[in-house]
Amino acid sequence: MRKFSVVILIFMMIFGFYFYIEGYRFTPEAAAKANGFVTNDDELIGEYKDDSIFYLYKNDEKQEYRTVHVRKNQYTYHSYASTFIAYSQDPLQTIGGMSVRYDDEKATIFVLLSKDPTIDSIVVHTEFGDEKKKIMKDQPIYFQFPYAQQIDQIKATAYDKNGNALYTYGGESESIKWHEI
Repeated sequence: MRKFSVVILIFMMIFGFYFYIEGYRFTPEAAAKANGFVTNDDELIGEYKDDSIFYLYKNDEKQEYRTVHVRKNQYTYHSYASTFIAYSQDPLQTIGGMSVRYDDEKATIFVLLSKDPTIDSIVVHTEFGDEKKKIMKDQPIYFQFPYAQQIDQIKATAYDKNGNALYTYGGESESIKWHEI
């Protein structure tokens, strides 16, 4: 009986070590940090937990923002995916974005940063209606949707306080960004 207990204990330790190496953690933030693309140099700048869990990191050395999605399993969390966006000098920047689609979860995150003080609000046009948010200079804002929408297919417009359109989001493959109107 004692041999059997030792064998079970060794098996459980190997099993636990395997899950740890694979990135399974007991908190969502720990799972995000365990993502293979997140390094010790990455600084956490955003945590978005609406219907799905996303984290936003920035890395000044690599000059990029990284969006990480975390899924909850039965008792643990795991990060299966991440995306990155390079720094930009544009007055309105997309600093995070990701779309995920699993059997039991669909979600989209879209994170913006404005350096333009004339921008008052952003409207994202969806098939379910428009979603509008006020924006403040140098303060990230985000839109999170409970469906999968590729970031390059998002239709969004930035407006001034008088309702005049200033920027529109879109473009062709390599130039998908905010364009001045």
